Amino acid sequence: MKIENKDLLDKIFFKSSTVSYSHFINLSLYDDEFGYYKNNNIPKDFMTSPTTHESFGRIMSKQIKDIWNYYDNPRQFTVVELGGNNGKLKKDILKDISKDKRFFNSVVYLNIDKVNGDEINNIDFNADFGCIISNEFFDALSFNRFIKENDEIMEINVKLKNNELVEVYKKIENFNFFNNDVISKIPNGSVFEVINDLDSIIKKLSSFFNNCVMVTIDYGFNDYNKLFFKNPNGLIRCYHNHSMDKNILKNIGEKDITCDVNFNFLNDSLDKFGFNKIANTTQEKFLIKNGFRKYFDNATRNEEKRSMISLINPDGLGGFHVYYHEKPEGSFSPSCLND
Repeated sequence: MKIENKDLLDKIFFKSSTVSYSHFINLSLYDDEFGYYKNNNIPKDFMTSPTTHESFGRIMSKQIKDIWNYYDNPRQFTVVELGGNNGKLKKDILKDISKDKRFFNSVVYLNIDKVNGDEINNIDFNADFGCIISNEFFDALSFNRFIKENDEIMEINVKLKNNELVEVYKKIENFNFFNNDVISKIPNGSVFEVINDLDSIIKKLSSFFNNCVMVTIDYGFNDYNKLFFKNPNGLIRCYHNHSMDKNILKNIGEKDITCDVNFNFLNDSLDKFGFNKIANTTQEKFLIKNGFRKYFDNATRNEEKRSMISLINPDGLGGFHVYYHEKPEGSFSPSCLND
């Protein structure tokens, strides 16, 4: 791949001509001078649920209040939003909960996002009660890439060679992200991605709370079988001008880079650090069960209704997975799962 965005690539390969994909992606997205999130009008490239319609935030505020009620209305209740970017979801949530002064006055709201310079592993606090809201956070974390060849796992690195970007393979002696049974079923020639620092992030989240419920909304797969089909290009998604491609080495710093979340892998990490899985559903069911129809019926403009429909479209945002976890194990029952 011919070289583009030389200033950014000079920073990526400053210390070595060969780097891991996680290093490459991290600087491509978050470099202070040339990274994608520092230099682009993000909404033009992709939509998120909070930016699609405020009903998403209003319904999320209802879910947060359910958790507050579950903990018997503590005087201080900390909400941690992961990956909140420009604060649209926070704004919609706080606007809605301001109608209940007691609840509103109890809430301490933290929006943690690398785009705003926040490094989650550098944040320290501990609260008795609260919740974690993660909307399209895990798909945006930097990841490493691997390929299975001749029944061996190789790490795919990026090399700057003769002013071109090329992929090079490095044999992995001890690949311990998946167990041997999973590895044996991955076809030769298949590429897959792993968030290499996931455990450190989950460990840090666990340290924030003595008691909390975590709501995770993201796209991906909840069955390792997704890895058992040959994926020569992996499960990455690159977005630019509302178009998706898988060419991660092109237009560096000019597009978003994500990958499908492996929820089995995520759930294992959460369980390791004290988060008990309660249940999972889809965003479509989550919204409808939490009163989406009321907001839809109150919408007066056709354009607004179309935006709202996209929130529950099972082939789009509505098909996103919604997972609930609780720390420590308790008896919280999400309202979206109740009849």
